Amino acid sequence: MILKKVSLMSIVMAVCGTTATAVTVPPVISSNMVMQQGRQCPVWGKAEPGEKVTVDFRGQHLTTRADAIGQWAVNLQPMQASSDAAQMIICGEKDTLRFDNIVVGEVWICGGQSNMQYSMVRYKGFKAPKHGEDLQMLEMKKPANPAIRVFLSDRGHSWRSWQVASPKSLPDITAAGYFFAKRLNEELGVPVGIVSAALGGQRIETWAGVEAFRQDDGFRKSLGRSGKLNDITPGQWYSCLIEPLTPLAVRGFLWYQGENNCVARERCYARKYKVLTDSWRRYFNAPDAPFYSVMIAPHVYSKVKHSGGITVDSTELPLFWQQQLDAVKMVDNNDMICISDLVDTLTDIHPPYKWEVGRRLANMALSKTYGKNIADPLSPRIEKVDISGRKATATFSHYGKGLKSRNGKPLDCFELAGADGQFYPAEAAVKAGGRVVVTSTRVDNPVYLRFGWHEDDMPNLVNSEGLPAFPYNNYNRYTKTK
Repeated sequence: MILKKVSLMSIVMAVCGTTATAVTVPPVISSNMVMQQGRQCPVWGKAEPGEKVTVDFRGQHLTTRADAIGQWAVNLQPMQASSDAAQMIICGEKDTLRFDNIVVGEVWICGGQSNMQYSMVRYKGFKAPKHGEDLQMLEMKKPANPAIRVFLSDRGHSWRSWQVASPKSLPDITAAGYFFAKRLNEELGVPVGIVSAALGGQRIETWAGVEAFRQDDGFRKSLGRSGKLNDITPGQWYSCLIEPLTPLAVRGFLWYQGENNCVARERCYARKYKVLTDSWRRYFNAPDAPFYSVMIAPHVYSKVKHSGGITVDSTELPLFWQQQLDAVKMVDNNDMICISDLVDTLTDIHPPYKWEVGRRLANMALSKTYGKNIADPLSPRIEKVDISGRKATATFSHYGKGLKSRNGKPLDCFELAGADGQFYPAEAAVKAGGRVVVTSTRVDNPVYLRFGWHEDDMPNLVNSEGLPAFPYNNYNRYTKTK
């Protein structure tokens, strides 16, 4: 029997016959989806063992047979981006699936915890911004945009199919991811699809399969007989929200997570991040895929209540920032944005300016992945510190046309220490060539420099594009804290 229109239940169950197992596909293959341009695109599902299955899409006609356990898969050959809608037809021996309005463009996975889950409609706990226009609310009033497609993978709605971005489909979609997609579409002129796969309050261990940790020598020993890492069972949300998406063809990944690992006094985050990135690239058959992340924002972890009565001192967030910075160095084709300037209230762990988070991630991707000429899309970073007499000179990369104060006030959040490691506030002045000269009346012979190294620091040093500088510390390395 040929169906002219596929219902939601047909998408999920593909129920077209009554006496045999029907041909099925996972929810992530559906009408309105975006297929990744320039790469082989797997199409997969289940059928009766040995059943012949054909897939037709944009002139490609592929045939296969389900294996002994009823699984089948084909690979569409690389296609050029196109906003012209096309139909995909998948035929078994007794039934047929038809999916409409499929386009070819760019596909990104958006993973993490609550700051990535932070949705286009602000539910309880998500506060509106205190400054400027609320671009999220303005965006939700706009008509449907067929150039952007969204897919939500979460506990309550993992059955959903791809949808055209609209006020009806966007409420639960990641805001940072949506504005990332919007910026990419505007610059690239091709359809963009994002998969929103995030869940609040979860540690990084839960987002990579347990086997990925077992393949790491250090973590394999830690897992031992219990199968846990620091009382956390790895893989819970990977198996629920990520594995069902594989092996979808994608361009890359966005990652916004770490708050719970910070509270847990994490000391191995960089290694766990590498396990995550390596495993996702492997599971999605994308070994060269970019992985872009967000440094978590300033927040007074030491002054707020945490579940389970956990207490955190003020050094934990800077120590965690260092691990995030180390993670960037450990993983190829990977980088991170800084958002220390996007905080309204230090007790609010969810900064509201997600459109700017998405824009910064998109500018990074446009420059590093797509080769676009974007005015320096990366935040300034201290590359070296030279000491001469009473002065410490910090040399920054990614300073654009020059460093400056974003509010016109003297530079803040710089500190110096002598050999004893006792830090004191310091004065700082911008010089040409991305240099900042730092001095302190209380430190005659500086040895160490610290910048933005407190949980409540929101430094005013920015580059010519207004991007805030990353924190820095050439003394504090996990075990040395002052």
